[in-house]
Amino acid sequence: MDNPELAARYGARTLEAGRRLQPRGFEERLAQYDSLDQHYTKLWLDFAVDGMLRRPALDERTRFLVLIGQFTMARSHGDLEENVRAALAAGLAPREVLEVILQCVVYGGHVVAAPAIRLFHRIASELDLVAALKASSLPPDGRDRARSYDDERRTWHPDDVADPRFERLMKRYGWLAAGRGLTLRPRHHLNILAWLDAIDPEFAGLWVRFCYQGMYGRDVLDARTRLLCVVGNCLAVGEAIQSRGHMRGAMRNGATPREVLEVILVTCVNFGMPPALHALEAFVGIMAEDGRLVEIGDPPMRVDTYSQ
Repeated sequence: MDNPELAARYGARTLEAGRRLQPRGFEERLAQYDSLDQHYTKLWLDFAVDGMLRRPALDERTRFLVLIGQFTMARSHGDLEENVRAALAAGLAPREVLEVILQCVVYGGHVVAAPAIRLFHRIASELDLVAALKASSLPPDGRDRARSYDDERRTWHPDDVADPRFERLMKRYGWLAAGRGLTLRPRHHLNILAWLDAIDPEFAGLWVRFCYQGMYGRDVLDARTRLLCVVGNCLAVGEAIQSRGHMRGAMRNGATPREVLEVILVTCVNFGMPPALHALEAFVGIMAEDGRLVEIGDPPMRVDTYSQ
């Protein structure tokens, strides 16, 4: 509902952008903020809505999917519902919106994914989308039958294939499970698989088949989009180590440095400066290691935040 007074105070264009992001709740939130503190309201709108929302570094689809993953991980169900509804209203594929939520089970576990799945199911039922989603779902064995050992082997790093642990782990856990990790996390996956294998081989098998053969083999989302969302997922819960690996993975699969950077900066809006600053330092480090700092403005390696 249009509010001429608020439009005059904060700008009609800004309010329209906010309604697009949160079609059901923006007006109520704006009215609440305005009633409490108009200066804060203007600052918030200029930064989070008229500012960050309009930046072109991420296309609308990717930005919505990143936010949906972050709000799922953070268990911010009100924001999650607003963004799911807005994404569907903007024309995003329901299957892709659901996939971002489902992928959160890997880093968030059942306690994070299950409430978000219930929320999505309620919205999908309300919008009469459940039958179409069921019709488009993967079969019980996912995409295993369509995968090719020869094709995937060509994506594995030579160092991994030459690793003395390679043959034993591939034989024990199967190429469908272990091989997907070699594609996604070269020169890393064998290390964690071998470590878990030494601790508990049964768990290692359950884990690698669920995460890599299963969830990471679904290919509902293209690799670029899924990995940008995983970067956002990690940052939403302060996971710095895994986020670094996925920043590299996203760029290896077609994301530009500017897109990865934008996911980090968007995180600042909803989760504050500390996780964004830590992620920026990690990303600058990656770009320095790869000799690509000039692509993001050639910044110093880090900012000394303790000099004062």
